[in-house]
Amino acid sequence: MINVTLLNHIDELPRLPKAISELLETVNQEEASVTEISAKIGQDPLIGMRVLRLANSAHYRRSREVSSIEEAVIRLGIKTVKTLVIASAVISALPKVEEINVEKFWGNTFEVAITAQELARHCSSASDTAFTCGIIHDIGDLLIVLLEPNAASIIHAAVEAGADKGEVEQAQLGFQSHELAALLAQNWKFSSVLIAGVMYQRNPQSADPFSSYAALICLAYWVIKHWPDVPEDQQASSLFAKGVSLGIRLDVTGLVDKLSEQRGKGFEMAVLLT
Repeated sequence: MINVTLLNHIDELPRLPKAISELLETVNQEEASVTEISAKIGQDPLIGMRVLRLANSAHYRRSREVSSIEEAVIRLGIKTVKTLVIASAVISALPKVEEINVEKFWGNTFEVAITAQELARHCSSASDTAFTCGIIHDIGDLLIVLLEPNAASIIHAAVEAGADKGEVEQAQLGFQSHELAALLAQNWKFSSVLIAGVMYQRNPQSADPFSSYAALICLAYWVIKHWPDVPEDQQASSLFAKGVSLGIRLDVTGLVDKLSEQRGKGFEMAVLLT
């Protein structure tokens, strides 16, 4: 349920441009062809440039550079393009906020999104939905700076001094940043499943019905924060136990290596997309 105080800001939230909305609709269609997706991407020069940049990055580049959107889509694959378009569309739809280090903000965001996506592949949740939840989950922080800059400064200083972020946000604003992110997702007509994942990310157990995506975002945060401190021989068991405590059962086969391999990839993606 969206906080009543929060609804006062609904008309101030960024709008999702029609062209971007149509692009997202196209990439989300299971039957959409490479040609259809490429044509839609080509209608947005900025997103098209980002797709080409990623396709020609060191991670994906093969023997030669690709120069057309369709070649880039073929090289990257539909699933990768889908997540890239979602991420790029969200970045494009949000205004620049000078008080925030954009690369750091999106780097941290992509770290969570990529981690949640990988975790979803090891349980019964859709990895693309987990990725999208990750992309949107922290947007409330950016929006608070945009809508309530004075309160944002107070919140930042208090959190830096060790205060609980949610408690300070509630005291200063009457709502919390994840609620603002969920309201934006609702305004942009994202699915109720995705909205719940964002809304309950800090307390998955309070979601009714249960939201596996909220649990995945919460678990992704845990992995990013605590992974380096967990002894290697305990990583798989700790990950499984933490997942169970949040309500999800992971198949941890190969997961530890994959998460270690992906660490830092979010910051690489932020450089390419911002």
